[in-house]
Amino acid sequence: MRNEEVAQLNFTDWPVPDRFLTEIGRVTTVWASLESLLNLCIGKLAGFNEPDDPTPYVLVAHSSFPQRVDILATLCEQLIATSPALQDYKTVVSKLKTAQKARNCYSHNTVNYDEESDSLNMPVGSARGKLKVSTEQVSLEDIKRAAIEIEEANRALYKLVLGRELQAAWTQNRSTL
Repeated sequence: MRNEEVAQLNFTDWPVPDRFLTEIGRVTTVWASLESLLNLCIGKLAGFNEPDDPTPYVLVAHSSFPQRVDILATLCEQLIATSPALQDYKTVVSKLKTAQKARNCYSHNTVNYDEESDSLNMPVGSARGKLKVSTEQVSLEDIKRAAIEIEEANRALYKLVLGRELQAAWTQNRSTL
């Protein structure tokens, strides 16, 4: 299909209402930013100070997110004696794990719109030692909360490693951006 033909298609409210898709897209986009920052911070803590040095990227590119969080924690533990600013790394690691759980919820499960409740139904399951299945009702605010948790982890990581506090995106004056 050519671009002109794709441009003619109407994807409005497909496969679920656009307001839900916008928030799921926000979760995905903020998550990508967090992953990129984590890679950068690992490189910085490992002694690679140039942001365009490909070496740290090569070292972590094929590591899973939990592996990268472990790398970060280990580097912080090793450097804490000479860098007391890293003291709070366990709190940041906890926020990173919470962010991953929030992201995984919307990246690994299907959703169906329930018009009656104006929410999404999300079948979830786990098979770790015991099969557990359920259907959760997800509101627009639940998805926004996931994006907030991911952004809070992003800001905490930034402050921990780069030493600068970032203002939450939802508190900024959007007209000046």
